[in-house]
Amino acid sequence: SNTPRDTSRVIMEIPSVVLDGLCSLGELEGTSFANVVDGVYDTLSGKITTQELLARLDIEQKENIVDSLMLFIAEACRRNVNPGTIGEVLQDLQFPPERVSRFLASHKVKHLTLKSVLAGTKPGNGSIVDVKWQLEFARGDGASAVGPRYSIHLITDREPLHFYCSPAQLDDLVSGLQSATFSIDKFISSQSIG
Repeated sequence: SNTPRDTSRVIMEIPSVVLDGLCSLGELEGTSFANVVDGVYDTLSGKITTQELLARLDIEQKENIVDSLMLFIAEACRRNVNPGTIGEVLQDLQFPPERVSRFLASHKVKHLTLKSVLAGTKPGNGSIVDVKWQLEFARGDGASAVGPRYSIHLITDREPLHFYCSPAQLDDLVSGLQSATFSIDKFISSQSIG
C-alpha cells in the first residue's frame, strides 16, 4: 500500500524522558555516537554489562542516553519494527542523516543477534530473588538531569541487574508489574475453572 509516512503515532508512544535521551544521542559528535549505539546493542545482547558500557563512555548525560536507547532498541526488536520506520523516527527526532545511516547500519548487523537473545529469554531462565532500591538526588553539572531518581538493584539467581529510573518511570514499572500479575492471576483462574 502507498500510505503516507506517519511516525507521529510511534513517537507519541515513546515516553518523553526516552525522547529526551534519544535527542541527546542525536547530538553526540564523532565516535561517541557510534560507541553508544554499538555499546547498547552489546549490552542488550549480554556481551558487556551496563556498568562496563557506562565506564567506557565520556559523555554528558550518559545514563539517560544509554537507558533511553536501550528502551528504544528493545521495544523496536520486540515489536519487530522495520528499519525504515526506525530511520523515519530518528529523522523526526532531528538526527543528522549520517547518524541515521550509522544507526541503521549497526541495527542491520546486530538486531538479529539481539532478537535471538531476547527470544531465548524465558521466565524460567532466571528468578528475582531480592530487590534493593535507593532514592538518590542527581546533581547536574549544567547539562545533566537534576532531581530525584531511584537506583534499583534486582538480585537474580543468575546475575544482578542494576538500573536507574525517575519516580515516574518507577510508577510505570510498578503499574506494569501489577497489571501483569493481575493478567496472570486471571488467566490461571480461568484455566482452573475450565
